[in-house]
Amino acid sequence: MKRSTSKAIVIECPYRASYRDIKLTKVTPDSIICRTTMSAISSGTDMKTWKGQQHPEQCYYPLVPGYENIGVIDEIGPEVQTALKVGDRVMINECRQFGDVCAAWGGSVQYSVKNSETAPSPFDYVVKIPDNVSDQDAVLAYLASVALKGIKRFSFDDNETILVTGAGMIGISAVQILKIMNPTAKIICIDRSQFRCEIAKHYANHVFLADGSEVEKIAALTDGNMVDKVIECTGNATIVGTLHQYIKSGGWEDNDKPAHIHLQGDYPETVVMDSWHRWFTKNCTLTMTCALSAGCKEQILQWMSEGKFNTKYLPLEMWPVAECHKAFEYKATEGEAVFKILFNWEDEK
Repeated sequence: MKRSTSKAIVIECPYRASYRDIKLTKVTPDSIICRTTMSAISSGTDMKTWKGQQHPEQCYYPLVPGYENIGVIDEIGPEVQTALKVGDRVMINECRQFGDVCAAWGGSVQYSVKNSETAPSPFDYVVKIPDNVSDQDAVLAYLASVALKGIKRFSFDDNETILVTGAGMIGISAVQILKIMNPTAKIICIDRSQFRCEIAKHYANHVFLADGSEVEKIAALTDGNMVDKVIECTGNATIVGTLHQYIKSGGWEDNDKPAHIHLQGDYPETVVMDSWHRWFTKNCTLTMTCALSAGCKEQILQWMSEGKFNTKYLPLEMWPVAECHKAFEYKATEGEAVFKILFNWEDEK
């Protein structure tokens, strides 16, 4: 195990990316070395990093972005206790340390050294991909795992109405997970992009364009009761403070269950709440989560393997990894009109 360098996508400074060699950390006997075959741009975290919106205590430039990557195991150290084998396809994900650049969050690298120092979080471990799950689906499984962690904060009742705000990868994942975990629920999805609303129509029970008319439409759909739960997946800080308008009233008595709002977005700006009198009469529960938790990757992959989680209608664009700068520029320019960019690393062996 002598690998010391690797090709990587490096954001040198805001709005400038390159594909070049970086130094890896020392390979230890407890290391697994993985080779990336496919990765993706996260529309939230990675684009914040591209635009220089990350907080300085989190990262510095130059840096290796990303956490949505899959590949194969190249080597397994003698001190690794695992059922995994060389050649297994795996979700790789974070690598949190490199030799000469920052990791933010380090997934956009051709070779990852995964050990107790570079992958210390309880969800940083690699996970074997079922044979009947495609590489593309396995890349998408990471953000679905993020949505799953958030949805686990809910306690479900029969025949609920649940609103998902945002029809990006996390939002579409949330719609599908909610339908798996609470089959009796009615799932509404809203988004300000007509393009993304058309995608959501393949998954949610009801989809509305968030153009100001959606509140009245949700009221009509629910006979004025509004929704029992909201999972906020846009990453738009201005939306958070207005979510009270979608939720039911209640919670006045101990046996009167209030609405529950869960924040799943990644917000670069300050969240500003509407006037308090619009909020406190709702008596709602407000929670938030970030990243994923142990077991989420395995669960999403299992649902994909069983045909319960479907990516058929998601418009994916495949780019050569060497064109990473152009891909980031394109995504920044086109915004929500681009659903997901994947990078092919197979030509870079």
